[in-house]
Amino acid sequence: FMKYIATRDLRSNPSAVWETLDEGSEVIVTVNGKPKAIMIRADEDLEFLIKAISRAKAELAVERMRLQSLKNGLNSLSSEEIEREISESRKADR
Repeated sequence: FMKYIATRDLRSNPSAVWETLDEGSEVIVTVNGKPKAIMIRADEDLEFLIKAISRAKAELAVERMRLQSLKNGLNSLSSEEIEREISESRKADR
């Protein structure tokens, strides 16, 4: 399960957060009631964990782009239209 904690509570009682993480739960840190960060327990294989998080973030970004394209009707573009969009975007980046 996930536990929500305000930044002020994190500052005043960090040991409670460490205990929650040691129990295997995730901690959502909030600022003014809005989620700001996710804390998870790190083990000795930190490099593996960082790579897994990076992969998950990339998958999330792709899914958000896919949903945005559906919302904007871009999922029905032809291959030629897609290539034109890519070309125009690359020109704009220069």
